[in-house]
Amino acid sequence: MKSFLFRLLVFSLPMVAIGIVYIGEDPFKVLRSYTNYHPVGIALSVPLNQSMVSTSVFDHNHHNAEYNAFIFGSSRSMFYQENDWKKHLPVNAHVFHFDASSETIEGIAHKLKYTAESGSAVDYALIIIDGNSFDSQQSFNEHLYMEDPKLQYYRNVIAFQSAHWMAFLDRSFLRAYGDYRLTQEAKPYMWEQGVLDHRPFVYDSISNELRYDYFENLIDSGKYYTEERMKTFYPRSGKIKIAAPVIADRDEAVLVGIAHQLQQLKTDFYVVISPLYNQISMNPGDVEILQSIFGKQRVYDFSGVNRFTEDYTHYYERSHYRPFVAAMVMDSIYGR
Repeated sequence: MKSFLFRLLVFSLPMVAIGIVYIGEDPFKVLRSYTNYHPVGIALSVPLNQSMVSTSVFDHNHHNAEYNAFIFGSSRSMFYQENDWKKHLPVNAHVFHFDASSETIEGIAHKLKYTAESGSAVDYALIIIDGNSFDSQQSFNEHLYMEDPKLQYYRNVIAFQSAHWMAFLDRSFLRAYGDYRLTQEAKPYMWEQGVLDHRPFVYDSISNELRYDYFENLIDSGKYYTEERMKTFYPRSGKIKIAAPVIADRDEAVLVGIAHQLQQLKTDFYVVISPLYNQISMNPGDVEILQSIFGKQRVYDFSGVNRFTEDYTHYYERSHYRPFVAAMVMDSIYGR
């Protein structure tokens, strides 16, 4: 028996050591609260669960910041910049980005409810969606895409923390993270494997806005759209393509709930269907459903082939359009 316990102790020591490192380092910032989840000036950063970041930043600041203007959506909504939107809002508007990676309409519904229950006024809102917002096949077991437990009244807290612990134990992550922490050297394999993020950014810890000013400067100097980067942009025909319907009955119920909540809050809002690089128009039936629920004057469809999507330089890559495109969208909505 003593021999068995000794072998068990020896076998468990490495895992205990790894656990101590995990708790001490808190690489995904899910074990403690932070005033700034995206510190600038470091060569590499650990990709974080943006639902958790947005919720935590909101919790930390909303009493003092007095947010009353919210941008909901996936990472694509991140580029609807505060200063561009405030041109269309009253001077007393205080903007907050309540985004999440691969956000769904259900996630938006949870965040809207959480915001209202926290006592914040939701006077203005932009809801940025696309066909993926209704994708029920998305994997929410991955640590980066799970909802913050607070948004689900902590029903998923064990699954959330377990997913981050398992992500830490991934060999690729442990190797890259340990190498970087020990050597403080940024090595290409660390971001080529998608483990650490090497993209420079500017982050505002109050509005939760993240910007890629470095990339904008490269574009302005003609150094961004290199031959290597252009390999990631596939050619488009420019012909009209219509997406298959994506809004199911369950989605309609969630949308009705969002509309009801916005009505109760007396929110001045707009629903934006994003201008994606693929130039595929959202299904007209889905657009009609959105218009019937939110009102025709509240839904703006920028999908498909149009002036927003025609130029590849409107995009950082195939997924995200640039801030000036988002500014054009807002100008169109507000009539400038």
